[in-house]
Amino acid sequence: MIRYTPEPIDSDKAVVIAREFFQFNYSTFNIENTTLQNGTWLVKGHVITFGKQSSKILAIDSKTGRILSCE
Repeated sequence: MIRYTPEPIDSDKAVVIAREFFQFNYSTFNIENTTLQNGTWLVKGHVITFGKQSSKILAIDSKTGRILSCE
């Protein structure tokens, strides 16, 4: 039996995932930093929603690339 083991997500791939997410959900954004914490990439971005700037942290599973949350 052959098992498929996905490649772990590195910081560059985490930024690509976050960029696509922020582009889809916000009109303007800027990615500030990316850190790995307990197997989860935390990508901090500055976004503009309804004319107001705020910071969002996107949590991405480092094994699957799945978006876990955006706060």
